[in-house]
Order: sequence, then structure tokens, then C-alpha cells
Amino acid sequence: MRKSYNIAKLSFASGIHLGSGTGEEYDRSMRLLLSDTISAALCSVWAAGGNEVEPFMSSYRLSSAMPLYRGRLFLPLPPDKSCVVLKGDTDGKQHKRIKRLQWIEQPLWEKLSRQGSITITADMISACGSAIAQSDADKIYIQRQSLEQKVTVVDGDDNEPYYFDRIFWGEDVGLGVLYECDQSAKSDFERAFQLLADNGFGTRRTVGNGLFSVAFSEVEIDVDESLQGVQLLSLWYPTAEEWNPDAMSRSCYEVVSRGGYISGSSDIAQRKKIKKSVNMIMSGAVVATCSLTGDVVDVRPDGFDAHPVWRDGRALYLPFKILYDDEV
Repeated sequence: MRKSYNIAKLSFASGIHLGSGTGEEYDRSMRLLLSDTISAALCSVWAAGGNEVEPFMSSYRLSSAMPLYRGRLFLPLPPDKSCVVLKGDTDGKQHKRIKRLQWIEQPLWEKLSRQGSITITADMISACGSAIAQSDADKIYIQRQSLEQKVTVVDGDDNEPYYFDRIFWGEDVGLGVLYECDQSAKSDFERAFQLLADNGFGTRRTVGNGLFSVAFSEVEIDVDESLQGVQLLSLWYPTAEEWNPDAMSRSCYEVVSRGGYISGSSDIAQRKKIKKSVNMIMSGAVVATCSLTGDVVDVRPDGFDAHPVWRDGRALYLPFKILYDDEV
């Protein structure tokens, strides 16, 4: 059944540096723009306008960012790449090539979500080696890295060189964020996203990093709602009530630790304080359940009383065939 989903289409005007939350690591940027980062940035610009954050956040759910090549959406592959079979690889020598894959074009994802596996040919792997495409794979380069040497100038001291890592998206490549939103709050959500576009994501936005433009539309995705599993398009912080050991033993997922600075605080003096770290289920996971909820958790450090610091772990997902029928 084809269903319509809201999508925010992001086109970046510059490179972006996304901190890993483990310190001042300018020489290494995260490669993914994850749902909790997007949600936190939206709430930050919304709060900067004197608006209340909690009602605003409760009005939407959103995905992590996914590549768009000339309007063609690429969705995440499950972390277990055994669901992808490369035709002609009879001796398994292409294992590393398959392991690098992260994304699959929407019509192929629709087939994969129903079958639980898909067979591809070598010419369907993108030029960067991270995506499976229906056509023009040799022209698709999702992302590139630029590691630049910079110098910190301190009066009276020797200059200190350091490296600054930025991520750029390839030619004709943007990012898509799927979202669900209360109809009454949709205009506020889109207005916050427009404000965020002018502020940007990541580090050193004052010199142009992370700036983008955004447009809103809809995308139709063919889903089978009779399937007994789901694939996460966002990070997921499960509630105690919904964590089911039996279901998770038949699920395919990775756990990621999320931390970082309180960089969105309205109090500039507080922006160097470190949030509490939490473990979350990564986007792309296939979970053996028909529905997920997730939770928002307050990660402000001990002794920080200025305001709550929310980590958004609410799940956005699509139906997907369970990859493991038995416990593994």
C-alpha cells in the first residue's frame, strides 16, 4: 500500500562539522546527521524565540537525515548486510564491499522490506561504495571528506596548528528528513526548520559551516503493514515497558552512545558543560515488533538547573520483514 509521508528536503550550501560528543575533536566529524541532533537544533531555535519547548517537541516525530539524489530518496540498510546478495560473488570475496553499504534507493528498499533480502549486481553500487541505486550508480557520490589544516593564533604565544574535518555532500545530493506532525502545529514546525536553515548545524556556523535551505513536500512509499517487524528511521530510546528481550533477540540493531555539549543553551556560560550520555538504538535497525514508541530523556548534568536538556529518542519507523525468525 502506498502511503504519503511528509519530507523536509535539505540542500547544503557549505560543508558541515558534526561533533561526536567526546570532546573538542575538530579532526573528526560524524558522517551522519541523526534524528536527536535535528530535534535538539529545532528546539534550540524555537526556544530562542521565547517559545515553550515541551509542547513544540511533543507535536512531531522525525527521522535521521537520508540522502536524496536528484529527488530520489535513499533509505538505510539494516546493520546486518547479509540481507544483500551480490550476484556472481560465489566465493564471498566481495564481503568488504557489501559491508560498506549504508543506503538503498527507495524502490529497492520497498522490495527489501517485503522479502528480507535482495540480490544486486556490481553496477548497482554507487561510485562512493555506500549506496545501492536503480540507475546511474556510477554518477552517485553521496559524501566526501575534507580534512583541512588550521592555525590557532594566540597573542604572545607560538601558533598552534590543528586539523578541521568537514563533510560535503556530492553533486546533486541533498538530505531528506521524514516527519510526522500534528496538523495544528505543522506551520510552527516548518517555521522552526526555516529558522534552523539560517542558523545551520554543527560547529563554526558563524563562518558559514552547516548552512542549508529547506523545502517541504510529500513522498509516497509503498509499505506492507501486515509485516511483523519495523525498521527504524530515527534513533530510538526505548521505554522500560517496551523493551522486550525476546523481541530484541530476534532483532538486528546497533547501540550508539550519545553525549556532547549543551551547545544549544540560551545561557552562553553553560554551553561547555557536558550532557549525560545515554545509549540508543541506531537508525536502520530492524526490530521484531509491529510498533515502537520511544522516549525523551532529560540529560542535563548534575548541578545544572537552568533548564531541561532533552535527548529525543522517539521512534519513527516503517514496516519491515523480520530478518531473524529464530533467536540468534
